[in-house]
Amino acid sequence: MKRLAVLLLALTACATAQAEEACKTQQLKNPAPTLSEIYATASGYAKAWKPDAVPARVGNTSLGPLQPNGSSTAWNLMFYSEAAKAHMAVTTFRGTLTCWADAGQAGRIPDLKPDFLRDGAKLYALAKQHGDALIAQGYAVMIDIAAAPSNRHATWYINYSKDNKSGGLSVIVDANTGTVEKVLKD
Repeated sequence: MKRLAVLLLALTACATAQAEEACKTQQLKNPAPTLSEIYATASGYAKAWKPDAVPARVGNTSLGPLQPNGSSTAWNLMFYSEAAKAHMAVTTFRGTLTCWADAGQAGRIPDLKPDFLRDGAKLYALAKQHGDALIAQGYAVMIDIAAAPSNRHATWYINYSKDNKSGGLSVIVDANTGTVEKVLKD
């Protein structure tokens, strides 16, 4: 009987060790926040969750393409706490914001400076500058932060998508300076 109680206690601990709500689900006043607005909101929740939380991922999805004013209706941000060995995701979709935390790594952490580029309108302008023809054909603009494997160099990747098909163009921007580093074509 004692072994059964210990087994049940262990199973309960495993079940509760999964993802947990890190902030209350809420409706946003603005269902399409800009990159700088959503980052400020998300980083506030991340620091309340764990003071050492750092951004691991920032981007939007094809369900909320980046708009000329730097806004989106579908943001995905992830933060990592080394002290807790856990990560927290903040997502928005159709005006709803949710936060979930889970144990484990968050992948490569980009080497982002405190004042890294969070101007979504500037990123959209770069997308238009290098991919105007794709945008004119109805391709949506997506952005996401990446970290180089060798040194964690932080970059914004600007990509184009239409009907789950790549536009065959990626614009790589230094996430700390805003300088275009490369334009890759398939």
